[in-house]
Order: sequence, then C-alpha cells, then structure tokens
Amino acid sequence: MLQTIADDIWGGPCLAYHVQPDLSPETRASLGELQKLIAERWPVPLHFAPPEALHVTLYALVQVKERFDKEGYWNRIAEPCRALLKDLCAGHGPLELRFAKLKVTDTAIIAVATDETGLIARLRAKIADLIPPPPGLQPLRYNLIHTTLARYRTSDAVPDSVIGAVEAIPVAITAPVERLKIIRETLFPCQEFDEIFSFRLR
Repeated sequence: MLQTIADDIWGGPCLAYHVQPDLSPETRASLGELQKLIAERWPVPLHFAPPEALHVTLYALVQVKERFDKEGYWNRIAEPCRALLKDLCAGHGPLELRFAKLKVTDTAIIAVATDETGLIARLRAKIADLIPPPPGLQPLRYNLIHTTLARYRTSDAVPDSVIGAVEAIPVAITAPVERLKIIRETLFPCQEFDEIFSFRLR
C-alpha cells in the first residue's frame, strides 16, 4: 500500500528556472500515450500535463516551492549559468534519452531515462560545484533522469496491485535531444514558460 500526497500547486502561478532538454513533438506524443495507459489503470483521477508541458528537468536552478528573492538570485547566476552550459555543450553532439520504465512515488508517476553520453551527469555536477545555491540552501544532487507523467489530485492509499500494474507498463522511448535550454516557468508544471537561453548540441 502506498499513501499518495495530493499536489497542492497544480495549475497555479509559480516562478522557477530550470535546465531542460528540448523534447521533440514525437517524444511528447509517445509520453502522452503512456499517460493514457496510466489513466486506464489508476483507480482515481490524476493530474496529467498536456503534451506540450511534458519536460525533463536536468537541474532546477530556482525551485518552484522555495521562498526567497528568486529574480534577484537569478540575476546573479544567469550569466555564470549561461557560460557554464555553453562550455559544456560546445563540441558535444546530440544525445538520446532512453526511457525504459515507469516508477510510482508518493508524489508522482514518472518515466525514468538514461543518458549514455554522461553529459547530463557532468552538467549536474558542474552546476552543483560551481553555481552558488540560494541563501540557506544546499546544491541539488540528482540520482535520476525522469519526466513526470502524472501527479495526484487527491491523497489516497493505493494498493500494491495498482502500483505493480502501472510499473509493468512496457516503456521503450528513445528521445533525441539536439539542444538544451534554460526556461523561466510561470504556471506549474511548465504549462507556461519562457525560454531564456538555448544551447545547440552538434
């Protein structure tokens, strides 16, 4: 049995800055098909982002739920972040994210991916090591590459059989990535955003 936690900020205004890969419409469509399969197996309604809002957060430079002077902090780190990403991406060819399984957590249902080039791991380590975190916070350390396919409308006790049925859905999506970007998110989750910087992989 898993106790889920309802998402209390879905569809609300927010402010965050993220590093993301640019996902193709084909990749988003394939992820959208997984959402349909999840909905068929889940016993209560879920929050599903529209295809155009599906994304992978490689690093949350400014997190949605934290409370501090986000714009002031971003103004201080924007140029160092741009320079770091430009340097990392220079001379690096396109990569592929390989989504191979679903994972049910207490806050979301996610599709887990791998990056065989190691670029994402290097990017995360460089940001954590070189970009000062917001005041009072520690640098983020990630152990997964994922996209969130669903969040919970309500808090529920979900049987293990349901979790098993969702995690048994076959997943084999290869997502080509030809550029990375830094975005400014203003409606959660990434339903409205502005692209700030773009970094071509070639």
